[in-house]
Amino acid sequence: MNIDLLLGRIGVGPLQGSPLTRLKALHRAMTKTVPFENLAILEGKRIILAPGDIFSKVVERGRGGYCYELNTLFAELLERLGYRVERLLGRVWVGGASAPPLTHMALRVFLENRPYLCDVGFGGSTLREPLPWIPGEAAIQPPDAYRLDAADDGETLLSQRSGAEWKSLYSLLPCPVRPQDFLPANHYSSTHPDSYFTRDPIAALTTDDGRITLRGRVFRRVDADGETVRELATFDELIQVLAGRFGLAHLDATALEGRLSRLFV
Repeated sequence: MNIDLLLGRIGVGPLQGSPLTRLKALHRAMTKTVPFENLAILEGKRIILAPGDIFSKVVERGRGGYCYELNTLFAELLERLGYRVERLLGRVWVGGASAPPLTHMALRVFLENRPYLCDVGFGGSTLREPLPWIPGEAAIQPPDAYRLDAADDGETLLSQRSGAEWKSLYSLLPCPVRPQDFLPANHYSSTHPDSYFTRDPIAALTTDDGRITLRGRVFRRVDADGETVRELATFDELIQVLAGRFGLAHLDATALEGRLSRLFV
């Protein structure tokens, strides 16, 4: 890993301040510059979790990725900078699944023995900055609010405030896992026809005051003025939005059109 190249990719200059200040800056920069996206899967490419392959894809080729890729890259960076990092495996509750499998990767990072949840790869609901690992205590990350809760089965549940209620996002196993433990989940997520990631195009970035997301034909922006939703009319418009709004300018448009033309019939 070339740390300077990675910091340049996410727009971060010389790191200054306390370890927590630096961690917050890195986390915010990753979620604002490296899109959460599944386009490589729809291009028919294999998702490889070797750190060198992820670095080449994200840093050298300017692409994004999903949780296993983005959080693996972030973990490698933090460890090179001297942070203690645990890799965690979890299950996604968004969508109302009654018994979701273990398909999500997140990180637990320690600063002076205090744990923080870090996650730069959860799409339109991803954390903006490290979340103190304090169950039952809400944390405000304007304009969002998150909370960790201890579940009866020993897992830790992350929720996001939605209006007056709390929406369950994902729960994490209590024990850290090794990098190879993500291989079965990555294979399922990137190849199985029932997987969320093998169907429609997905992309997400945070912004200073909100987020931008793409799911299928729907481009959504949330900011201080509220929410705007735009339904894309053509495949060419989809490619333009991916390039102009998410920085994904080097896509295999031919492969994608073969998979996604059904959206515009």
